[in-house]
Amino acid sequence: MGIHPQTISTAFGLAFVLACQTSVPPATAAASAEHDQCDSRVTAPAATQLLQANAVLRIQPLYHNIIVNPSNVEQRPSGVKLVLRPPTGVTAEEMTRILQCHSARVLLGKVNPADIPDDPYWLADRWLDIQVTSENGNFAVTVSADSVHDNIEVLGRATRYAHEHMLAIESIP
Repeated sequence: MGIHPQTISTAFGLAFVLACQTSVPPATAAASAEHDQCDSRVTAPAATQLLQANAVLRIQPLYHNIIVNPSNVEQRPSGVKLVLRPPTGVTAEEMTRILQCHSARVLLGKVNPADIPDDPYWLADRWLDIQVTSENGNFAVTVSADSVHDNIEVLGRATRYAHEHMLAIESIP
């Protein structure tokens, strides 16, 4: 009486699926990001000051389509894009590191979340994906979470944050 190849195949398949469904705890992701992204030249107070001074040009909710049935597609929130005026001397790559480091430090309790009201770059007990790219001379910051509920919370925070940091553009006569 031996083990059937089909049983072995099923067991490996099940183990693979379960391994893929295991997610990294937010605190572990934050500790890893802090180690990888935090630069000793950019202290927590300096990052907070930078985020308090951000000039937001616009905000855009991000959505992804879910096919409900062959004739119905729903849009679900998948994050937010903030377009910022780049701080002097900061590249998109450096801004990515600053924001990811800031997010990690707040999540780990090393930065007071009250320092930046409606901070869209962190959620309690959640890890956010933050990416910064150049867009027409400005920074496009995309922030997304793993669930629709969390993306709705990020969008709400980002909207309030953007309102407080919106760059006033004067009209030219």
